[in-house]
Amino acid sequence: MKKRFIPILSGLMTISLVIFVGLQVFWLKQSIDAGEQDFSSRVYKALNSSALKINTIEINKFYKPFTNFYQDINSQKDSSTIQTAMSVIDSQSVKYIIYKKTIVNKKPLAIPFSKKDTLKITNLLTDEGVLKIKKDSNDQNLKPIEESIENSFVSPKFTLDEFARLSVNQMTLESRVNVRLIDSVVSQELKKQNIDTEFKYGILNNKLKLTKVHSEDFLENNPSQQNYIVILFSDRKDDPQYYLSVYFPSKQYSVLNPIFGAIAVTIASTLVIIAIYIASIYYMSQQKKISEIKTDFINNMSHEFKTPIATINIATDALNWEKVQNDPEKMKLYTSIIKQENERMRKQVEMVLRMSKLERNALELIRKETDMREILKNSVKTVRVQVEQRGGTITENYTAEKHVANIDGFHLTNAFVNILDNANKYSLDNPEITVKTYNDKNDYVIEFSDKGKGMPENVIKKIFEKFYREETGNIHNVKGHGLGLAYVKNIINMHNGGIKVVSKLHKGTTFVVRIPLNQKHHG
Repeated sequence: MKKRFIPILSGLMTISLVIFVGLQVFWLKQSIDAGEQDFSSRVYKALNSSALKINTIEINKFYKPFTNFYQDINSQKDSSTIQTAMSVIDSQSVKYIIYKKTIVNKKPLAIPFSKKDTLKITNLLTDEGVLKIKKDSNDQNLKPIEESIENSFVSPKFTLDEFARLSVNQMTLESRVNVRLIDSVVSQELKKQNIDTEFKYGILNNKLKLTKVHSEDFLENNPSQQNYIVILFSDRKDDPQYYLSVYFPSKQYSVLNPIFGAIAVTIASTLVIIAIYIASIYYMSQQKKISEIKTDFINNMSHEFKTPIATINIATDALNWEKVQNDPEKMKLYTSIIKQENERMRKQVEMVLRMSKLERNALELIRKETDMREILKNSVKTVRVQVEQRGGTITENYTAEKHVANIDGFHLTNAFVNILDNANKYSLDNPEITVKTYNDKNDYVIEFSDKGKGMPENVIKKIFEKFYREETGNIHNVKGHGLGLAYVKNIINMHNGGIKVVSKLHKGTTFVVRIPLNQKHHG
């Protein structure tokens, strides 16, 4: 896999994801805006219908005392009519409105014995009335009728509905509408528009100030809510007198409810795609990392094998020399070198095979009751020679009173040797290693401490990863291939134990191993 392929692919995937998420966010915003517009349209439609209905109810209330008169006039609506009205002021300044309406009813009358001639009979039905308008001098609140209104009485276009409207406009707001009427009418009209949610309403005057007619808890100036305002009552000039104002405390729910399913599916699919993107980037980076680690591992293994192979070749060639063949001491020396290097390669191969078995869960532990102290002493003995060759020491402090457990002695010995070998390799000069044991409840605890170069936090988190080495590539100042501690952790875990590391840079490292005592056999 080329080095630049994964970064380029990751970049393209990131750009695609950003574009996709941006489009989804844009689509969601468009959907919500469309929902807002549709909701507002339905609200205004319901409120306009409510205002019209309230006006109709008001006019009908005015007509109620004159039901028969109004019906009589309505019954003659298709006939020709003549209406006259005039205003007269007498000497006492009393104003009279004289109203006269004449209904012209024409009927044809057939003439006997004549097929071509007919007579027309016209009936004139006249209704007259006189309205006396007298000003109460004791009532200071009464105002004279405006001249424009007075003049309209004499207009033949002045209708009874206009007269009714004129009358109700002079009434107080509280006598025209009440909260029960508004609540009932607005609720019905909103339900017709499929809006069934809580609402607050109030009547505003022509200066948009709240009147006494409003629902409980109505807030006149509520910046968090959108108020829907329509004209409720107008005067004769169609100038607004009162407004109906409504807002919805749970408006957002009503707007989103119709498109909630689509929004939920969109968000879920977006999250799934983001999760897939993150997983893809993670696994690609992991694959890249594993590829690099494996390459590093092959380089390290090549180096580990190259040295003993070269040594064996030299020793083999030396055995063919006549001088060496005639010298038993030299023969013994070179054969021991070959055996030693061969054993070294065998251990390397064995470690790789063990890790392979661990990966496939094919490694089985052969457990038996074993003295952990003896296992530990044998492990220390194996490494002591190498430590003393560097002028170092291993201090043993065995204080655990219980040290018998059901374990696989072979694999635990290898694990302990690996830890001690690392302590030796990563100590700069004259290694100082301490092995300490004690009991903690039902655990056998072993502490391996050294005064080596220590490790930073980022290295501690990775040391148990397979193939990981603090120094990688072609730098081989510390021998190894990065399998030792991964093997150690797996073996200890298979014994239901635990391992942790405490390390300070330039001060040393301590490995703490816990092995449960008297554990059941399940290997």
